[in-house]
Amino acid sequence: MTITSLDDAAWDSPWRSRPVGEKVGLSVGLILVALCTPAWPGTLFVSVAAVVAILGCARIRPKVLRQAMSAPIVFLILGGLSVLVSVGTAQATADVWWHGGIFAIGPVSGRQAANLVAHGLAGTLALMILALTTPMVDLLTWMRRLRVPDPLLEIASLTYRLIFVLLNTVFTAHEAQKCRLGDAPVGRLNGYRRRLENTAALMGSVGVRAWSRANRLNEGLVNRGFEDSLLTLPIQRVGSWRFKLVTVLVILGSWAACWPIAGRLWR
Repeated sequence: MTITSLDDAAWDSPWRSRPVGEKVGLSVGLILVALCTPAWPGTLFVSVAAVVAILGCARIRPKVLRQAMSAPIVFLILGGLSVLVSVGTAQATADVWWHGGIFAIGPVSGRQAANLVAHGLAGTLALMILALTTPMVDLLTWMRRLRVPDPLLEIASLTYRLIFVLLNTVFTAHEAQKCRLGDAPVGRLNGYRRRLENTAALMGSVGVRAWSRANRLNEGLVNRGFEDSLLTLPIQRVGSWRFKLVTVLVILGSWAACWPIAGRLWR
């Protein structure tokens, strides 16, 4: 599962010892460059910088990055296809690559779809710098220092912990189904149909368990008279002026280099 891989990578990353603010600055800075600069070459600069930071500096395994990017890439491709196909009145054949009735694909929609996918891919890679190097507990502690309201942080923290409880429940129930040969064909009921039914039963069971766990957690907090924040012990981290300097140089350098190159390419 991607969420467990992300969490394990964040806990094991050498960058976990770095202050959260430094990693947030690098990630957010690259995201702004990806969004505010031309798709070519701005997204290329951001993507290369993000991949180097993740695989080289943070020493994240390529397999983990591939797993983390698989779902966003599918989402970006679907979004690009929805932009690629324009819907409207029939256009001139010379202005489009393909048309069928009210649907058409042309250079304008193709450029827009490519820009959308490129910006989204670069921004997602920049966000992965933070996701793959910062555990959720560190991020919540950092947000508490920024005076984010405690109820919002508590909801996020409890939801995140409950996700892992439900994942463990899903794995246990799935293994139990496999041990009982729940996906084996029996009579007219083929294996594919049984797998669908078992998946539906598993989802229903997980939903009921999620509701039960949430109620038990709430009752436990109420019975203990809990009225304060769920604080965790903060870890003192020392910032690095070299990291900050490199971050500023990478962001400003990418921003300054994108516009002249883009201007020459569009001439």
